[in-house]
Amino acid sequence: MNVIDVVGLEKSFGARKVIDHITFAIGEDEKIGLIGRNGAGKSTLLMILGGLEDSEGGVIATKRGATTGYLSQEPALDLDLTVAEEIERGLKEIRQAMAEFNELSARMASGSPDIDRLLNRQGELSGWIEHHGGWNTDYRVAEIMTHLQLPEPDQRIAELSGGTKRRVALAKLLLEAPDLLMLDEPTNHLDADTTQWLQEYLKSYPGAVLLITHDRYFLDQVATRMLELDEGVISSFSGGYTSYLEQKEQQLLQEEHSRSRLLNLLRVETAWIRRGAKARSTKQKARIDRYQALQEKNVVPQAKDSRIAFTTEETLGGTVLEFHALTKSFGPRILLSDLTFLMKRGDRIGIIGPNGCGKSTLLKMIMGEECPDKGSVIIGKKTRIAYFDQARDILDPEQAIYDFLGEGDYVQVGPDKRHKIGYLEDFLFSASDRRRKIGTLSGGEKSRLIMARLMLQDANLLILDEPTNDLDIPTLQLLDESLSSFPGCVLMVTHDRFFLDKVATGILAFEGNGRAVFYEGNYTQYRERREQARLEEKVESRKEERKPGKPVYAEPKAKKGLTYGERIELEKLELVIEDLEQQKSALEAMLADPLHYEQAEGGIAGISARYTGVERELADKYGRWEELELKKEGNS
Repeated sequence: MNVIDVVGLEKSFGARKVIDHITFAIGEDEKIGLIGRNGAGKSTLLMILGGLEDSEGGVIATKRGATTGYLSQEPALDLDLTVAEEIERGLKEIRQAMAEFNELSARMASGSPDIDRLLNRQGELSGWIEHHGGWNTDYRVAEIMTHLQLPEPDQRIAELSGGTKRRVALAKLLLEAPDLLMLDEPTNHLDADTTQWLQEYLKSYPGAVLLITHDRYFLDQVATRMLELDEGVISSFSGGYTSYLEQKEQQLLQEEHSRSRLLNLLRVETAWIRRGAKARSTKQKARIDRYQALQEKNVVPQAKDSRIAFTTEETLGGTVLEFHALTKSFGPRILLSDLTFLMKRGDRIGIIGPNGCGKSTLLKMIMGEECPDKGSVIIGKKTRIAYFDQARDILDPEQAIYDFLGEGDYVQVGPDKRHKIGYLEDFLFSASDRRRKIGTLSGGEKSRLIMARLMLQDANLLILDEPTNDLDIPTLQLLDESLSSFPGCVLMVTHDRFFLDKVATGILAFEGNGRAVFYEGNYTQYRERREQARLEEKVESRKEERKPGKPVYAEPKAKKGLTYGERIELEKLELVIEDLEQQKSALEAMLADPLHYEQAEGGIAGISARYTGVERELADKYGRWEELELKKEGNS
């Protein structure tokens, strides 16, 4: 069953129609990624579904009794409350349901004559409480607050940074556990480990999820379906981000083929018209009509891509950037301790670590905005730095976009002089946007504008603090390519794992207690080395425990080999796994063929739900099979 059905939804801003008569549905357990360019209307769509914005037409039908929750990019919290009080607001419905459940129990225990009605109501409440995780509320509160790294419960909301407020709002919403969870850029301001935790949490979330995110790994792991909003039209793609790319490529190839055929037809008809054909006969009249129709079809608005191209004419010297015994503390908290590191030509270094560990502080020390307690930062004589600040402090909300690029009507882009309007169009700003105030721009538009000015600086060392926040996926793809081909060096703080895998040549990881360690390679290679190091540490620790002279406490020996019951279970498991694999393959084929959607019970949502269920069961069975196989091998 669908948790929400949307039919013929419309929304405009002035003459621009951002949502043009769209129709779609979300199944009860679906996990959907919503993608599209900045300004395409993704956040607007979520706000309409959440009841925070009005539409101009269409119908939104929510399943009876279903609840929705929405996390905006800038959530509104009560600044007068503490963290604990704000979190508790998210538990209001759960607390009320549990109070009513306990009251019903007391009434039945006292011998109420209306026992059947009370039992029915208590059964309804029990199911609702279980679905919303009410029976283990205290555990959920502790788990979510720990993983989202929330501050002390008694700290006031007004004292928190913007990123911490977002994490409080996210925690509150996850505890509320609505039937449809709508998240707008939930991974912004989350470090890689927290993003990994949220990713796993949402995969098993007991309801539907609709999320906007630029984190491509996140989409691949969480989404069972993708919705793309483009030019007011919505398109559906089965699977996660990788599956979307494959299907989108096929769609574009098909469109290119159709457009090539259309152009050939148009050339033939144009030649015929130019020969001076006259509409004397019905046949000729029909051909002229067809020519006019072909011309109309050929007027297809072409999406303009931004051309993010970092260039530099300044050659780097032998010294690019070096840290010597760099140390920095704030009171008792040590951010960096004795860091020594040097950048080489061609380095693109990703800086990672938990929020508040000192990554942005390190960048500020390079820029001279913070002073180290000990040690030094050495910048090469030929090093020219361009700095992207995640706080966007260089933006004046009252300044016009046009004026942000400097005085006059032209800008110098490398060896070329460009008119500002044309240059801004490369970053998806139209001529009519030139006088828009910066304060009216979305987060992604502000990032694009800063990038536009950054590229005028002719730098050979780019220092980027969270450059991917709020950018749409098409712009991220262009940024990936541009930084990968940049002839200078890049030092970037980012939690975007996909971005780091594509761009980074090395990782500088903040590992706690002031320790920062450099690893060659991209993010995935860093994770593999870290896991390997952890395993080696465990092995060394076990060896240390078993050294001569140390007391060794005998552990009770487990019986080797399989019991008779386990042998039977293993045989049956192999048959069950084979059957589940066949079910999974059949469901994958159904998901790949839209013809099955209408025929299948519950449509695509039903197929997706069955596929998710089979995947989970298969994982459980494989886990048990592996456990029994290892036990069997232990006896051989």
